[in-house]
Amino acid sequence: MDTVGSVGLASGFLALFSLLLLKPFAVRVRLLLDLPNHRKVHKGAVPLTGGLSAFIGLFSAWMISMPLIGGYGIYLFASLMLVLLGAVDDARDVPAEFRLWAQVALGALLTYGSGVSLVHFGDLFGLGVIELGWLGPLVTIAAVIGATNSFNMIDGIDGLAGSLSLVALLSLSLLFLIAAPGNRLELVLAFGIAVSLLPYLAANLRVPPFRNRIFMGDAGAMFIGFSLVWLFMKGTQSESEALRPVTALWLVAIPLMDMVAIMIRRARKGQSLLKADREHLHHIFMRAGFTDRQALVVITIVAVILAGIGLGGEYFRVPEWLMFALFVGVFAGYDWAMSHSWRLLVLFRRRSALK
Repeated sequence: MDTVGSVGLASGFLALFSLLLLKPFAVRVRLLLDLPNHRKVHKGAVPLTGGLSAFIGLFSAWMISMPLIGGYGIYLFASLMLVLLGAVDDARDVPAEFRLWAQVALGALLTYGSGVSLVHFGDLFGLGVIELGWLGPLVTIAAVIGATNSFNMIDGIDGLAGSLSLVALLSLSLLFLIAAPGNRLELVLAFGIAVSLLPYLAANLRVPPFRNRIFMGDAGAMFIGFSLVWLFMKGTQSESEALRPVTALWLVAIPLMDMVAIMIRRARKGQSLLKADREHLHHIFMRAGFTDRQALVVITIVAVILAGIGLGGEYFRVPEWLMFALFVGVFAGYDWAMSHSWRLLVLFRRRSALK
C-alpha cells in the first residue's frame, strides 16, 4: 500500500508540473491547440495537453520506482509510441486510416511483445469458458483499437472523458486491491493513472485556481483506452484473476456502448465508420437542452451505476452468463434510445415546455 500511495502521489505531482509547463509551451509555439470549427463550438484556442501531462506523470513515476517486469516494459514503450502518435494527431491531424494502422501495429507489439493477450472470454453463455485459441492475439488487437477509439469518441464535453476514465480506473483499483498481492503492479498502475488525471480534470472543469480550460487531446484519450485494455488483460487472464471478463464490460459501459451504437448507426446509413459527427451521447443531451455540466453529471452518474452493477456482480459471483445477458439487454435499450433520439427529444422538450 505504501508503494501504491507513493507512486500515485508522484504521478499526480509530476502530472501537475507537466501540465503547468506544457500549457504555455503549446500556446507559445502554436501547437497542440484545439481550434473551433463546425464540430467544435468552444471559444478560442484551447491547449490539448491534459492527457499528455497525465502520461508524463505516470510514466515518470513508474520509471523512477517501479520494475519493468511482466510485460510492463513493452506496455510503457507501446504507450509512449501511442501518445506520440496522438500528440502528432493533435498538432497536425493525422489521417484516420494511418492512425488506425498505427493502432494495429502497437496492439500487435503489445500482444506479441509482452506475451500477454486475451485467452478466454469466460462463461458468457452458460455453456463453459469460451477459449479463443489462436484468435486470442487478433482479438486483443481489435480490443486495443476499440478501446483507444471509444475514449477518443466520448471526449466531447468538459470533464466527460476524464470522469468516465476515473470510474473505470478506480473500480479496477478496488478489484485489484481485493485481489492483492497477486495484482500489485496492476493496482499501482490503475491508481497511478487515476491520480495523474486529477490535475487535468481540475483544469478542464476550471476548478480554482485553474481559470482556463485544457483539453485531454487524442494523446490522452488513446492512452487511457490502451491502458484499460492492458489492465483488463492482466486482471482477467492471469492466474491471480481480479475480475471476470464480463465485469470489464460494465466498467467501461458508456464509452463502449456509445462507440458500438454509433458504428452500427453509421453502417446502417452506409457512412464511413471513421467519419466524425455530432451523434454521440453527449451531443444528444446537449440537443435536449442540458448544459454541458448537467450532461456531465447525468452521464457520469449512469456510468457509476453501471460500474456498480458490474462490481456487485463480481463480488456476489453472479453467473457470468446472467451478467452478460443483462449487459446485452442494457445495450439493446441504449441502442434503441439513440436510434430514436429525435422522438425522445421531442417528448422531453414538450414536457419541459409544460413545466
